[in-house]
Amino acid sequence: MILTFGTIGTTNMQRLTRCGRVAVGVLTALLLSSCGGGFFPSSTEITAITLSPTSAYLTPTTTQQFTATATFGNNTQGNVTTQVTWTSSPPSIASVNSSGLVSGVALGTATITAKSNNSSVIATAPVTVSSKTITSIAISPTDPSISLSLDQQQQFTATATYSDGTMGNITTSATWTSSTTTVATISSTGLASPVSIGSVTISASLGGAVGDTSLTVTQ
Repeated sequence: MILTFGTIGTTNMQRLTRCGRVAVGVLTALLLSSCGGGFFPSSTEITAITLSPTSAYLTPTTTQQFTATATFGNNTQGNVTTQVTWTSSPPSIASVNSSGLVSGVALGTATITAKSNNSSVIATAPVTVSSKTITSIAISPTDPSISLSLDQQQQFTATATYSDGTMGNITTSATWTSSTTTVATISSTGLASPVSIGSVTISASLGGAVGDTSLTVTQ
C-alpha cells in the first residue's frame, strides 16, 4: 500500500507540474498581450514630434514653412507635416494652415502647435512677427576648441543685428545646426557637445539670416 500510494502521489505530482506549466504559460501570454496593448505603443503610434525650424522670425505678410517629424512606437521616424493638426495662438499675430505654412499677421509673438491625430503628443515653436528684419547674425565665442577626453561642452551665443541698427540676443530662438554631428552635436539652445576628434561648423539661423563659426574637438 505504501508503494501504491507513493506511485499515485508521484503521478499526481507530475500532472500538477504539467498543469502548472500550462497555467504559467497562459498567464504569461495574457500578461504580454496586456502589456502590448497598454504599455508598448504600436508601430504606427506617434510617441514624439519635432518641428523644423524650432522657431521663426517674420515680418507681416511674410511666411515660414514648418515641418513636423514624428517618432513612432517602433523608433522609426517620418515626415507627418500633412498628418498633424496645426494651430496658432493667437492667430491674430500669426496664422498657420493645415500644411504647416505660417503667415505673419500683426506685430507680436505667437506659438505654433502641431498635434498628432492618433495620440495626445504635441510640439510647439515660437514665432515672432516684427517690422524689423534680421540683417546678420554673429556667434560667440568664435572658433573655440573643446576636449573630447575631458567631455567639455561649449555654450554659444547668437546675436542678431536688425535693419534699424539695433541688436538682440537670439540664442534661444535661433535654429542651431552642426555640420558634422559625428564630431559634435549642438542643442536647440546652442550648447555644443563633443562626439569625436575633428572640426565642424556651428550655425545659427533665424529670419532668413545665418551666422556660423568653427568648433574644434581635440583629444
